[in-house]
Amino acid sequence: MKAKILSLSVIAALGFAVAAQAAVPETAYVGVRGGWAHMDNVDWASADDKDAVGYGIYAGYNLTSWAAIEAGYNYFDGFSAKDVEGSHDFDVHGPEAALRLAFPLGPDGSDIYVRGGAFWATTKVEHGISNHEIAPFVGAGVQYAVTKNFGVRVGYDYYFDVIDDKDAPETDIGLLYAGLQFTFGGSEPAPAPAHAPQTVTENFTLDASTLFPFDGSSLCEEGVKAVNDVVDSVNAKNIQNAAYDVKGYTDRIGSEAYNQTLSEKRAQAVADQLQAAGVAPEQLTVTGMGEADPVSTGCEGLRGNKLVDCLAPDRRVELSVTGEVTEAE
Repeated sequence: MKAKILSLSVIAALGFAVAAQAAVPETAYVGVRGGWAHMDNVDWASADDKDAVGYGIYAGYNLTSWAAIEAGYNYFDGFSAKDVEGSHDFDVHGPEAALRLAFPLGPDGSDIYVRGGAFWATTKVEHGISNHEIAPFVGAGVQYAVTKNFGVRVGYDYYFDVIDDKDAPETDIGLLYAGLQFTFGGSEPAPAPAHAPQTVTENFTLDASTLFPFDGSSLCEEGVKAVNDVVDSVNAKNIQNAAYDVKGYTDRIGSEAYNQTLSEKRAQAVADQLQAAGVAPEQLTVTGMGEADPVSTGCEGLRGNKLVDCLAPDRRVELSVTGEVTEAE
């Protein structure tokens, strides 16, 4: 028996040493278990039946993510042995208390565990002999969380000196078992922290020759598509609370007053199409800039069509879209 005690103690010690986060903290559980029980180290003259059925119930509470306390009640039924006085049928039952430590197999409560404690064993032998012992035990097993609430256990417990009395032979019991468990309680996992939205600005420059006929302010078919493409781009980037700043520009050919009016009409035509594409009026700021902020270069000294072509970059509608985006994980 000393060799068995030593080996089981070493297993338990190693398990305790590597115990780490496994169970879901602040949860409680209840379960049932059953399996094959075996008498060991029996000092009877002979054993008619060293095998029996072992079953019981248990409950526990996860104090931390790696340690739990457990209590249960065991029943071993079906042993038979005989001494010089004859054959005896007997059973063993009683409550137990244990400390359970675990090593993780996943964050959901699946683990490899070791447990140890004391079993208040009452042995009732046929013909009236009764024995009471506090039997130490150690065990190990594997627990698998099928769902958040339901799990299964498979393990082995070894109970020392379940019978150890001058009137009855010394006996140890081993139990190989499987169990079903229900877990409840505990706090819900904290939601992932929401990422603060970031303010972004997207700029678009639309060529007036694409948007309008020459010297006109009504969008052509190609111009409608160009404005719709801006809205599609903003939506594709998931820009929320978007504000559209629409500015129309002309070149310097013609009177300043005429160009100012033309730039306003062109800006408004783009804004109208933005609304048709789903942009709300309150999201729009529309401004005609006239001849302001030219971007063309190298046009000095040119005349006629060459000047018109050189000043083409000045004839434009600029859109600046500012909104918020939230970065994905």
